[in-house]
Amino acid sequence: MKIKKIHAENYKTYKSLDLNLEVTDERPIVLVGGGNGCGKTTLFDAIYHALYGLKIENARHFEEIFNAGVKNEQGMEKKQIVLEIQFSGMVLNQEQQYKLKRAYMLDDNRVLESVTLFMGGNQFTYGSGTPASQRATNEDIVNKIIAANLPAELSNYFLFDAMKTSDLVKEEQINKLIMKNINSVMGFNKYAQMRKVSETLLAEKKAERMANENIRKEYSKLTKDKQDLEDEIAKLNDEYAAALNYANDNKEQYDQVKEGKDADEVTREMMSRLEQSIKNTIEQESKYSQDIDTLAKDLETKVIYPKLASIIKTEIDVIIQAKQDVKDARVNMLTDNQIEGITKQLVYLIEDRYVRSGVIDIPSLVNELKLLQEKANTVEDKYSFLSTAEVALLDKLVTTAVENPFIALDEKRDKLNQEIAQMPLQKEKLKEYQRTLNGSDYTFLELYERNTQRIKELRETIENKKNEVKDLEKKIATYDYDIPQVPDPQYDMLCILPDFFKTLSAKLLRAKKASIERMMRDQLNINLIVYAGVVGRVELSANDSDDISFKIFHKNGNEIYLSQLNAGAKQTVMQVLLKVLYNLGDYEPPVMIDTVMGVLDKESREVILEKYFPDLAHQTILLSTDTEITTEHDFEKIEAYVAKTYTLHRDKENQCTTISEDYFGLKVSDYE
Repeated sequence: MKIKKIHAENYKTYKSLDLNLEVTDERPIVLVGGGNGCGKTTLFDAIYHALYGLKIENARHFEEIFNAGVKNEQGMEKKQIVLEIQFSGMVLNQEQQYKLKRAYMLDDNRVLESVTLFMGGNQFTYGSGTPASQRATNEDIVNKIIAANLPAELSNYFLFDAMKTSDLVKEEQINKLIMKNINSVMGFNKYAQMRKVSETLLAEKKAERMANENIRKEYSKLTKDKQDLEDEIAKLNDEYAAALNYANDNKEQYDQVKEGKDADEVTREMMSRLEQSIKNTIEQESKYSQDIDTLAKDLETKVIYPKLASIIKTEIDVIIQAKQDVKDARVNMLTDNQIEGITKQLVYLIEDRYVRSGVIDIPSLVNELKLLQEKANTVEDKYSFLSTAEVALLDKLVTTAVENPFIALDEKRDKLNQEIAQMPLQKEKLKEYQRTLNGSDYTFLELYERNTQRIKELRETIENKKNEVKDLEKKIATYDYDIPQVPDPQYDMLCILPDFFKTLSAKLLRAKKASIERMMRDQLNINLIVYAGVVGRVELSANDSDDISFKIFHKNGNEIYLSQLNAGAKQTVMQVLLKVLYNLGDYEPPVMIDTVMGVLDKESREVILEKYFPDLAHQTILLSTDTEITTEHDFEKIEAYVAKTYTLHRDKENQCTTISEDYFGLKVSDYE
């Protein structure tokens, strides 16, 4: 495939764009220069969307990509966004010419689309007003023709931004990239498809040959379950690839946002501490006021009573001691009840055993005994007017320990005064922290981290599904014994085909793998400056396309880890890989590179200019600033390979891009 011309109308910065991009075998490069914001990436987008179509979501989206200058001068009514690309491709070893035109117009807030493909003398058209059946037919034809030249899913490997290539050099992504290229770019997917078809036909044929209907049903169910699982695995693989692409495309933004969030979280944590400190000071001040109020209310019990107790403590001690002496002296004295009880028992005994001498007056006798006991007690109770409870209160008054609350309150007040003095500074610091917060919405972080978790889940799910397929295959294999061994050439051939395609694919892959490894090693020794001349080998570890890992080894034997390469080296590795896959693949698309030098250093740029771009592809479109490919030194190094030069200029007044046929003032003819 070669791009001949690109035309655009009213598309973003272009009012009208007409570029001839034809090249020759001797001069395969088209060099397009322009400063930042002049329309290089828009040109890149114009070519991409001319091939694969614009996805205009609504009227506002249409307005966003419609040229602002035309909109201001003439309005958008009945005006179209047009993208037209002319290209050629090989069909049955003959070059076929194509012209594909896509037009979009806004009508009553609806986006109308019209697509026309001219191929030789044939024309295929469809659009918003085309009947559904006719549209489906023509759209399918157009998509097949584009896919035959460059499938959309592979376009990102040949039409790419060099600044982003280093993001692809991650273990999972680069392995996935190699697998996808081997399967699609190199055409190996057709063997997998043929193997799958032959397995399906074989399963149907086996079911037909089974005599027992129940066994046939069981077998058919197992084969259907296996097919459903494989279809599910294919969908999961697509989702897994999409999740990986999302992770790589947004990794840089994620790191930046995460760094901002981390800084914000630290700031917020410090703010939280300050806010808590201020809150604590306010609470302590309130508590101090409450303590003062409580002390005023409890002044008698907290201050006056303890002071009184300290004054009369000696007198109370004398009373308590006297009361204790009386108590001790009366330890062996009988109580009134005891005297009364004993007297009654004694009288009853006399009356019962001895001659009755007369009536005995028990109460009188009891009183006499009490008086006798009192006379026998030599300790006098001077404080008999005080009850036991009153003596206990006096004892509690002088023995209860009471701290002076004024001491603790004074200490609390001193500390509180210091904290209150710091509050204005703390509040000012709080405002300063508030100003440093960027106020970003971190929903993106949640989406990215959710996607990362989804990658892990998909990887595990795919592995589990593959194990389920293996289990089903074992069960299916047991039914071979139920198939009658009757000669059937068609059946016998179907039995051979699945293994044949698997073996053929494996053999071709081994041969292709060796070519990739060899060419990668040679190209890295030329282009990868930090390891130029010392790359010993490149290894693709798998024997089939289901599990491939990419590794680079130093000539001394140690592995050169991709994760330890800087961004410029990663970009070189990726570009070398793309070149190798391009040279060994089944497709021959143009290669278009935006921001051509990406993050390469001076020495790497010189190598890329002199040894990479000249033979990269049969058509290479480079979009560059004058700081990437300079006019002073770099242009002359590739001038011999340049077919056409263009410079994009930004017209700020008219809000559009204009084009001159030179490279920042230099023309190819200047060097001829």
